[in-house]
Amino acid sequence: MLDIQLGNPLSARYPDLSTGLHGLTLLNREEIDFTNPIYASSYGTDWKLFIRTYESPVIIQPHFLYSLPPFPLAAAIKPATETLNWLGKENIILSRHQAWLQIAENLKLQLEKEGNEGYRKRQLLTYAECLVRADKYEEPYKLLQQIGLTYPDTTLANYADILFIYVLARYEDPYLAAIDINKEQKKLQKDDPLLPYINIFHAELALVTGHPKRADKLLAGDDIAYPQNADLLRLLRQADTYFISGDTIKALIAYNKLDQKTSIIGTHPRSLAQYADTLYNHQRYAKSVKSYRSLVKLINGTDLQPQAMFRLAMSRLHNGEKWTKTIPLFSQIQNAFPGSEGDFRARIKITDIKFLHGILSAGRAAEIYGQTGREANKKQLREEALVKQAMIQALAGNHETSITLAMKILRDFRHGHLTTETEALIISQLPAVLKKMTGDKRYIDALVLAKQNRKFFARGWLGTDLLFDLAHAYEQLGAYDRAGRVYQYILDVAAGKNQEKAYVPMIRALYNSGRYDLVEDYGDQYFSRFPDSPAKAAVYLLRIKALRAGGETEAAVRLLERPDRPSSPEIEKTAAHLFFDLNKWQKVITLLTGKKLSSWTGGERDYLLAESLFQSKQYEKAIPVFRRLAEEEPYSDQAMFRLAEIYEKIGKPDKALNQFKQLAEKGKDTRWKKLAEEEIKIIGLGLDTFNRVQGGK
Repeated sequence: MLDIQLGNPLSARYPDLSTGLHGLTLLNREEIDFTNPIYASSYGTDWKLFIRTYESPVIIQPHFLYSLPPFPLAAAIKPATETLNWLGKENIILSRHQAWLQIAENLKLQLEKEGNEGYRKRQLLTYAECLVRADKYEEPYKLLQQIGLTYPDTTLANYADILFIYVLARYEDPYLAAIDINKEQKKLQKDDPLLPYINIFHAELALVTGHPKRADKLLAGDDIAYPQNADLLRLLRQADTYFISGDTIKALIAYNKLDQKTSIIGTHPRSLAQYADTLYNHQRYAKSVKSYRSLVKLINGTDLQPQAMFRLAMSRLHNGEKWTKTIPLFSQIQNAFPGSEGDFRARIKITDIKFLHGILSAGRAAEIYGQTGREANKKQLREEALVKQAMIQALAGNHETSITLAMKILRDFRHGHLTTETEALIISQLPAVLKKMTGDKRYIDALVLAKQNRKFFARGWLGTDLLFDLAHAYEQLGAYDRAGRVYQYILDVAAGKNQEKAYVPMIRALYNSGRYDLVEDYGDQYFSRFPDSPAKAAVYLLRIKALRAGGETEAAVRLLERPDRPSSPEIEKTAAHLFFDLNKWQKVITLLTGKKLSSWTGGERDYLLAESLFQSKQYEKAIPVFRRLAEEEPYSDQAMFRLAEIYEKIGKPDKALNQFKQLAEKGKDTRWKKLAEEEIKIIGLGLDTFNRVQGGK
């Protein structure tokens, strides 16, 4: 059953319509309601537009490459010493090729024979640094802590602690690292050459731990002088800060400026992914093709590669490349990375393209979307596929199936990204589906479907016209009380023609549910508001019938005797019955023999007329009517009895006796037969007495 929850004073009037949707009001809006999903969605009801243009967010987040000061850190330890003297020419050359493990091996040998203590400290720190740069974890983790404990309160220990924080951030807990780096940065002198880099590292940790405002403050400070390389890093991290803060316009400008003067973005996977995403979302597709192509190479072999390849293919498609050339790119992702996020994205996009270009039938496309909706490894992809499946069904004209699928999506994805579009899909189809169901006499199905979607009624997203169909469905099921309450509700929230339209079926439903008092109240209200309505005769009839059924016959008569009352055959018939009940025989005769009921023929009419003529002693007029009735069921027995009575009353006992005998022999109703037999005895006795009297004379 359909329950409509009201969030206004109407709740008190219709409490059983006010359960289930607390605080909501069904509104009848004539202006556009922009909370309605059909208007709130960017796609309206253009499902092909959705299939062609919708893209769920693609999140590509490679590991964050934290920034280290230039190699080697130990070169900054005071007093200044020529790096060549303690590091060696070979290691300096190897550092240019980032051969960190080879340098570490060389330093290991140097440490064994180095006699200069100052050189040894620098070599020890640099050995640990090479392990860190070579992405080693366990050995530098222990060694750096040992250096800090062995040389407390020294620059060496401070630098070792900074390297340890780097390891901590990379492999363990960036949140703890963010706390520790703040302490270590404060220990550095203002003229320390590592300070600009450590400040950038500090900002990077703020970004990674979700504090872009703190990162922005650190990077924007004017108390640190940045050398050229450090300044490029700072500008890169500022662009990253804009991206993470959601200020994509600023991010786009910042990334573009950097891209024009340096290749630094291409050496940082996270920044490159963010730059590519910014280009893509701002429809700079030619540049995004270049950026995603670089990103695919940079993250080759990682789990993120399929997503980057998907975005590369999409960039090429948006950049004007023919779909026939991009389909193989999507297929390549599927073949190379089965079961990956990129695989499912490619499957959806291939289906989109082929359906829109007529290569796939709606049935086959719906099947693929449905399968993807069950199998995809990401919730947002399952939702997207299933929504598209429901839309395909709508486009194919399978509206009931589409609504069923959409309702399941709303249940399964309660906080989904496509709730608005899914609701719009239901709202756009529900009126026609419910109308078809009621037209096909599937009233229970229609009411169940309406109840399942009752929130759309309650929020005013479905017009009152649909409520008429549902009220009609209740009537057809005999649920007149509920039908009446729905009509009452329409009356209270509708305006103009819909109000007038609701009165007659509402009053009829109230009558059928036995609410005779309300029939009179609303009937009187109707005549006051719509005195010239073409339906006033129907309403007047229901008022009279309600008064009669409620036992208020005198009130009904007063209505009938009003000179300004409307007239119709049904009203006159009801009036005849009412006057008949009140034994107002002449009024019945006048009505039945007048022009207003001249078209009414048959047993019911003849019975009322004949009985009224009989009761008013107009026997001669009654005889031909009773003779007609004697040939009609269920009046024949009574008509024969009345004819016999009339013959007796007008002095024709022989005819009366014959009529009673005929009834006693051929009658079907035992009551009338028994009465006829008793009358025969009485007449027989009367005739015998008469004959004896005549014979004795």
